[in-house]
Amino acid sequence: MKKILGLCLLMVSLLSACDKKNEIAPGERPDERLNQKLTDYKNQLVSAENGWKAVLYPEGGSAYSFFMKFNANDRLSMRSDINASTAATALESTYRLKAMQQPALLFDTYSYLHILTDPDPSKSNGDYGAGKYSDFEFSFESVTPETITLKGNLQGSRLVLIKATKDEADNYIKKIAESAKAFEDINTLTTYFKRLVLGNLAYDFAVNTNLRQITLTYLEGGTVKTFTTGYYYTENGITLLEPFVNGSLTISTLTSIQFNASQKRINLTINNIAASIQEAVKPIALDLQAARRFYNNPPNGVYWETDEGFTVEGVSDAFKVNSIAGFEGITFYVQPDPPYDGFIFWTAGGFFGPAFKTQFRNDGRIVFTYDGAEFGTTPAAAAAIVTATRTQLTIPEGYYVIQVGPNSYDLVSARDAKTWISF
Repeated sequence: MKKILGLCLLMVSLLSACDKKNEIAPGERPDERLNQKLTDYKNQLVSAENGWKAVLYPEGGSAYSFFMKFNANDRLSMRSDINASTAATALESTYRLKAMQQPALLFDTYSYLHILTDPDPSKSNGDYGAGKYSDFEFSFESVTPETITLKGNLQGSRLVLIKATKDEADNYIKKIAESAKAFEDINTLTTYFKRLVLGNLAYDFAVNTNLRQITLTYLEGGTVKTFTTGYYYTENGITLLEPFVNGSLTISTLTSIQFNASQKRINLTINNIAASIQEAVKPIALDLQAARRFYNNPPNGVYWETDEGFTVEGVSDAFKVNSIAGFEGITFYVQPDPPYDGFIFWTAGGFFGPAFKTQFRNDGRIVFTYDGAEFGTTPAAAAAIVTATRTQLTIPEGYYVIQVGPNSYDLVSARDAKTWISF
């Protein structure tokens, strides 16, 4: 009996010793470590006396610059280069750090970050229902004393914060806005084609400043090549998200951007070499098969669509087709009644428009001729608009055909490149 009692006491003693050995020390529990990280991260955000400059890379492409100043009371102020208003006016909102699957930084009331997530395209310049596929809730990926990198919890966009200097706190967004203004003056050039000239090299240079996207087109061994990348503004100009490489030339940045209004030219520097972007009346590299591809391959096999008609010198819907009563759109029908094609206006009450014949030139142009044939009956109230559109469509010089997407083409006037239409 004494032996059994002694053995029991020994086992209790051993179990007690094991419990003490396995006991988690204060501060070592997973939730305690996570909370300590959140505290450390917040202290780092708040202790940056000059705030943080930031670049957001939405999953939808391009990038946007921000300046943020975090306060200890869970509030922050923010500026951004999204547009002139967000650059000029600081917006105050709130933030919080939260323990999710990993430490997270949440911008939990409306801020300029939320503009890029707005599903309304008029607010975000993005896709309907999705905006720029961006985020306002982020998880910490890496942290150093000077840089914090975060990843969006919903879309996977990337936000990089870099500790700012006093000068950057005062001027970072201001200088970026100046770069944006100078570069976006490219939209005042009135020709569809723009030409980038760098030394003895030349490229067709197309910009969508809403999407922050650049496309370079050039000839390589007789073959038309295109390169498209997003970009973001910096204090010195713009940076391409993907560098352009052509032989020994690599373009990563465009700097010292200045707009010369009298010469209708943008002057800039690339790799410390003076360069310019200016108007051009024809493409430097023309896809000779684009016209036939456009004609032979409507997306549904029958017609192409446009809802604005012609752009003239940068003015959309220059002939006011949307002012036609009940206007619904225009279709370019491929031979609905051979040998005629149709440029047909659709309204709530019916359809009407000119019939024409299509020809192809060896230099890649497409040409439309009109001999008086019509589809439907044009209402008197729409006659002037239809006549102006038909007259433009059938200019004898015809159009250069530029493929801008898998199922989208622009037809550009071969007369002066100042008029175009998108299908």
